Amino acid sequence: MDSPSLLGTPVADIPARDPRCFVDLGMDRIVAAAATHDPAVIPFFRAPAPTVPVARYRQELCRTLRRDTALGIALRRFCTSMSAMREAQSNADRVRLRTESDAWFLDGARRYLGAVAELRNALSGLAHPPAALRDLGAYLDALAPSRDHRSFADDAAEVAALIDRVEYTVRIKKSDVRVGRYRGEADYGAEVAAVFDRFRVESSARRAEDVPSRPGLDGVEAAILTDVTALFPDTFRALARFRDRHGAYGDPVVVRTDLEVRWYLSYLDYVSRMEDAGVPFTLPAVVDHPVLDARHTVDLAMATDLLRRGEPVVGNDIRLGRDERVLVITGPNHGGKTALARAFGQIHHLAALGLPVPGTAVEIGLYDTLFTQFERPESADDRRGRLEADIEGMREILTAATRRSVVVMNETFASTSLDDTARLGSEVVRRLVAIGARSIYVTFVDEIAELGAGVVSMTADVPVEPSARSYRIRRGRPRGLAHAAALARRHGLDGETLRRRIAS
Repeated sequence: MDSPSLLGTPVADIPARDPRCFVDLGMDRIVAAAATHDPAVIPFFRAPAPTVPVARYRQELCRTLRRDTALGIALRRFCTSMSAMREAQSNADRVRLRTESDAWFLDGARRYLGAVAELRNALSGLAHPPAALRDLGAYLDALAPSRDHRSFADDAAEVAALIDRVEYTVRIKKSDVRVGRYRGEADYGAEVAAVFDRFRVESSARRAEDVPSRPGLDGVEAAILTDVTALFPDTFRALARFRDRHGAYGDPVVVRTDLEVRWYLSYLDYVSRMEDAGVPFTLPAVVDHPVLDARHTVDLAMATDLLRRGEPVVGNDIRLGRDERVLVITGPNHGGKTALARAFGQIHHLAALGLPVPGTAVEIGLYDTLFTQFERPESADDRRGRLEADIEGMREILTAATRRSVVVMNETFASTSLDDTARLGSEVVRRLVAIGARSIYVTFVDEIAELGAGVVSMTADVPVEPSARSYRIRRGRPRGLAHAAALARRHGLDGETLRRRIAS
């Protein structure tokens, strides 16, 4: 049988750590918010789709999960059963008494078999399943009647039936505890239940819950189990043989599916929370050529923090046409330039993962490598100066980048003089245009935004009140002096005011 994956293709060699760009882009904060309750899914956020068809394969599943709440409930139930299976496996490994350990092993096996059966049943009921679930359903349909799975299920059912037929009595008199075979004696437990039945709360007014099981027996319980084992040796030998025969159960595709489902659901739950707070999301149109057109997108890392504080989130449009390669962002400090740069990188990465991205409409090209170069404070452990580090970092990027790469730069070369910043920045932007990489370059040097073909200038709005910020960034020529003029007007230092005061 083929080994399907809900990611389109089984992902191998996922990096053990987040790439450097995650910190620069705030992706580490987004992932932390999405995987708060399930850190095991974090590695999948480092596994972008290798091709456009794979990205669309993931998107189709996301689209179905966002629309079909019943399917989401069924998949969550599958994950819950798999979690119970793992807990039972852990208990089987932890407890010391062999018979108890074997019982936990059987419990885990039955939960696993139940999870597979429930998932198969849920998928068989889908009228128009996405390709990912259609492939998974076909795999389960082939797995269920296979010799190994059938033998495992039959053996589990047979041993469970033997265990269910074990009946015994426990007689307690002071410190004397005796175990014997059940021979039709009165059930005192039933008598006690009947006495207290008058105090029973109606089922409609209470929530039924399973009595929790705990691993590890105390001394008396262990002694009782030992005596019961001696009374029914054939049954417990069958339990031990079951474990010896099926010690490594769990189909690898089923186990991986559980983790993949949890990854999708964790992120979609995060998306749902953000949408409830007013942040729009969409599944982008992913293409195989370098293009970007995103409407009303936001920096998700910042948006998460803003919403937590009850502050509004402002969206912006980002577009790179067919002959455009580098967005150069200028404007006043704290006007949203860095947030836009992070959003530029975030939507590229999230789209490559096949997941919904922030925005109302997005068309985006898949990338091969995502590079970032953000201003960093000098470190005592790094003997290089900031300028040297910037130059070496840019050299590595310009050497490795291709037409399909994405490059995000924020205040690069800010540690040197204005003339050197302009000269170095201009040369880097020209090289990026020549390479054809989709890039965004945040700078305080206006002239870099006016280099010509392939370069698009965007600038942060300057409101009438200069201390305020709209966080709107639009296409247009740099307006560095506009902010200075607004400050001058605020403090009565603009030309008209000065002339009037001098004349008076």
